[in-house]
Amino acid sequence: MFPALQLEIMERFTAVEEHFRGSRRLRGDTKITTKGLLFIEIYAVYEYTVKSVMRGAIDQIVAKSHNYADLRPSLLAIFLDPELQSLRSTGPKTIWESRLSLFERSVSEKPISPVRVLPSDGNHFRHTHVELILKSLGVTRTFTRRRRHLYMIDEVVNNRNAISHGDETPLDVGRRYSRKDLLRRIRLMQGICLRLVSIVGEHCDDPSKHCRT
Repeated sequence: MFPALQLEIMERFTAVEEHFRGSRRLRGDTKITTKGLLFIEIYAVYEYTVKSVMRGAIDQIVAKSHNYADLRPSLLAIFLDPELQSLRSTGPKTIWESRLSLFERSVSEKPISPVRVLPSDGNHFRHTHVELILKSLGVTRTFTRRRRHLYMIDEVVNNRNAISHGDETPLDVGRRYSRKDLLRRIRLMQGICLRLVSIVGEHCDDPSKHCRT
């Protein structure tokens, strides 16, 4: 799954770069506007990467046939998400039965089941959000090669949000960047996305990294 995802990410970033290079024939404000809109295109591939990595990680860990009792606590937080979510709506008459059921399941020998969950810290795909996802999976490696690249991720997210929410126009954002700056960001974000897939894929392929010591 993860090698196929890497190929798809490379294809998507290639399409983004080719589209951006084609815009150099434009003139005036239209050309500058395309520079701002590029952040929306980069963000789209990045968000797709993060969501796909999480889905793939869950599926691959489930495929290792672990029991709930096997899992590290951080993975229990993922695979017991349905039960944890149900506690929020449980009334006072059944809350203790629900609590007991939750903790019994956490040490049961039943095989884990797939879930659809994306851990979140409220920062909506900024770098701390991805760090929380990695922490939940038990991944200890960093997903950028340099710390300053973490803040480039936040820059992409912030510019995308500013445009999408109407706080700034693509023209406003585009004025702040040269074409060289933006081509560099396309390649750096591609590298970050591919590294994220790689380190999560390696982690999920090793069953010993999923289990309590």
